[in-house]
Amino acid sequence: MLGEEQFRGIQIYNIIQDKSSDYWFATNNGIYHFDYYNYTKVACEKSKSNSFFNFVIDSDGTIYCHNLNNQIFQIRDKKCTLFHELTKDEGASDISLAITEEDKLIIGAKQILILNKNGSIANRYDPVSYLGPAFITNERAIQYHLSGTDSVLTYSKNKFSKHKLNIPLTIFQFDFIFKFFRVENRYYAIDLTSKSVYNYNPENFTMQAVTGNELFSRSESVRIYETGNEIWVAGTLPGIFKLNIDFAVTNNTIYYPDYFISDVYKDREGNILLCTFDKGILVIPDLNMPDVISTFSGDPVSSLYADDDLGLILGSSEGKLMSYSKGLLTTISDKGKRPVEKIYGFPGSELILFDDGQIRAYNKSTNEMAVVTGGSLKDVAFITGHLFYVGTNSGIAKCRWESGKTFSTEKLAELDYRIYALEFNNSDKLLYAATSNGLYCIDSTGANRPIIYQGESIYPNDLFYDNGKIYVCDKWNGILVLEKGMVRTTIQPIVNGKVVALTKMIIHNEMILAKSADGFYEFDLNGKLIMDIPALFGFSSKRAIDFTFDKTRLWVSHTGGVQQIDLNYLQHKKVVPGIQIKKIFVNEEERSLTEKGNFTSEQRKIKFVLYSGGLRNRELLHYYYKLEGYDADWNSNNLESNEIMYNALAPGNYTLLVKAEKQGVFSDIVSYSFSIAKPFYARWWFIAASIILFLLIVIFVYKTQLNIQRKKSQQLQELNASRLTAIQSQMNPHFIFNALNSIQDLVLKGDVENSYSYITKFSNLVRRTLNYSEKDFIDFEQEIKLLELYLSLEKLRFKKDFVYTIEAHNVADIQVPPLLIQPFIENALIHGLLHKEGMRNLKITLELKDFLICIIEDNGIGREKAKAIKQRQKPEHESFSGKAIHRRFEILGNLLDGNFGYRYEDMTENGIPSGTKVILRIPVKHKF
Repeated sequence: MLGEEQFRGIQIYNIIQDKSSDYWFATNNGIYHFDYYNYTKVACEKSKSNSFFNFVIDSDGTIYCHNLNNQIFQIRDKKCTLFHELTKDEGASDISLAITEEDKLIIGAKQILILNKNGSIANRYDPVSYLGPAFITNERAIQYHLSGTDSVLTYSKNKFSKHKLNIPLTIFQFDFIFKFFRVENRYYAIDLTSKSVYNYNPENFTMQAVTGNELFSRSESVRIYETGNEIWVAGTLPGIFKLNIDFAVTNNTIYYPDYFISDVYKDREGNILLCTFDKGILVIPDLNMPDVISTFSGDPVSSLYADDDLGLILGSSEGKLMSYSKGLLTTISDKGKRPVEKIYGFPGSELILFDDGQIRAYNKSTNEMAVVTGGSLKDVAFITGHLFYVGTNSGIAKCRWESGKTFSTEKLAELDYRIYALEFNNSDKLLYAATSNGLYCIDSTGANRPIIYQGESIYPNDLFYDNGKIYVCDKWNGILVLEKGMVRTTIQPIVNGKVVALTKMIIHNEMILAKSADGFYEFDLNGKLIMDIPALFGFSSKRAIDFTFDKTRLWVSHTGGVQQIDLNYLQHKKVVPGIQIKKIFVNEEERSLTEKGNFTSEQRKIKFVLYSGGLRNRELLHYYYKLEGYDADWNSNNLESNEIMYNALAPGNYTLLVKAEKQGVFSDIVSYSFSIAKPFYARWWFIAASIILFLLIVIFVYKTQLNIQRKKSQQLQELNASRLTAIQSQMNPHFIFNALNSIQDLVLKGDVENSYSYITKFSNLVRRTLNYSEKDFIDFEQEIKLLELYLSLEKLRFKKDFVYTIEAHNVADIQVPPLLIQPFIENALIHGLLHKEGMRNLKITLELKDFLICIIEDNGIGREKAKAIKQRQKPEHESFSGKAIHRRFEILGNLLDGNFGYRYEDMTENGIPSGTKVILRIPVKHKF
């Protein structure tokens, strides 16, 4: 089917090929162009309607057509323009177009007009009578029957002439309308009114009655199409039939009874194209290839089985069981309640097993039906004609046909799994079962064991027995070959470079026929793809449902019907594919292929569009290409990937080589040579200018870097200055004064031990502070030790009313700038906790992310009260310099390229200030 999606809901009236073998379609929705890859609707300016009819083409490839508004259109260079508009005196409801021997357009309507190439009228004729369809003889003379008369009007050698038909008056009636047609070199005429057929001699205008065919009268009106040796007859009813040269029906079947056929066209490849209303174009690649026996459109066939006695057995989606033999389709059973998914038989057996809602057996001898067992049938493995295993959705039953309608069954224990496939190996006498729990082999006693491959259970889609081996269609490993319950080897069926998961397979004539979820193939016994069967036999757009072999014939059920296939037929039909480089784009602008391929240095983006005409077996066509000067090896694309793109080619000389391959047959190599010039920057003056510019840039960069280094040095000096400021501010006079007072108090009380300990801690703190102030970063543990020293001294001053905690969550192996945290702790102690009554709590939490987060929380009086107290004190009693700390954070942010700093948050409880929280973002260095 061609254009099924593109022309859904559209009526196709006519089809033609241009000189490039592209297709043009005249429809009720305008004119469409198809280049084997894309469908394009072609606009026809000034058209008064969307329906177009009657394509004709002249010797230079110009196509003409018309609409129902007496407008004649010309298609040239893929553009449609108005060519001529008939006047009221010239036009008619029926218009015929033809090309004269002088390559002029002749229009048959109320008047006959001969138009020159420029659209001017070269000649005209008023026939008075209604014209029959135009007919062109072998000598290029154009003839019209003047309906209602016994005359024929002929146009030849720029002249009109009228001739009387030599026909017996006994068969002539004045309401005749003759259509003349030719089959090979024989001429005929059919009366479109009575459907009578005559031999016709266009030279002496003699007519002689011949025996017609009753199918001509199938519908009220008749349309005849010639395709060489065949005559196609369509009418107002759906479907079409084909006659041979003697008007004998080639078979008794009307083709495509579900389609209204509106045109028949034989293309240059020999395909027969049938235009339809609403359903695209039917393509018949070869009339000698067997077609579907029936579409079964109302009840698709879901299963097939070839029987020696009954012929082809078919199971339908609505539960019917049918047989097809010698062209006759017979219904065996129509009582089913669900689709017949599988049909089973055995050579020499009288039984046909199937499931149409019950697992039943059909006796071919008595035509009787019998219920075999319960459950849902999944597979059958015959041992003899009377003994077989039945796999169901709940296990396996061993069944024996006793006689008549009597069957004895015995369920196999321990295998109550859902069964997917069964197969009996007559060589090792083992039954193989694909279950929902894996693959098992079962001996004659019923004992079973699982079959393992590479340490894993096997979950097959299908099993097949051949010549002592079981072939397992595995979901992941291709085909596993089993002998005596062991995997001996594997076969990997490859399609498009990938192993396909097969759902059914058989072996025939040392070849594997297999179906996957989306394909149907023939492989050799090594897994090499031999043919894509749907592509070769004309049903590539249909999904294969089931298949079977009837002796030498392959039967396939697909979504288009049931089709018979001769696998040897196409072995003699291998044709050398054609290929051409159709277009070239340089920097996305199309260039003529006839121009020399000399491109500038800026024209480095090159795209080639390949073309291979023909509708047959397009899925099997592959392109091979190699750009000499760029590609080392041949590349391959499928048919749909017909564009080759090179985005940035270097200057140089190149030659593109392309060839096409179909079924191992290659076309001749087609080539295109081109060159890309060297860019301006390869010239000496540009190189010299580049060197000078480079030196200038180096000087500029050097000066810029020097300025950056100076700025960094200045920042470091400011950092050191801020560090000194921080050092001076850290040793707050309040802290020193209070520390010394505490020491004096301890000495006066005679507490020598505590005073000594206090002095030791105080000196240690001062020493560490001075030592760390010389460093940019210190270990995190050293910073924590410094804080603990400081807080232990402060605790001595606050006595028992002060409690502090330091929590570090998974913080390790880092370094931090020294003396950044202590000023904020001191601030919390002096301004938040010093003036608080009762228990004073201080909590320090540290967490490592991309930087160190330090949270200091106190339950002091809050910032508002602290501010009020501070205003009553002298300004020189500030705990530390806020400006110095803020500046230090700015410098660290610039040096380390980070967002570092701090912010304060007021904590409240029931609207009353309950403390202050400060959150610090501190840079870190990782030690490892």
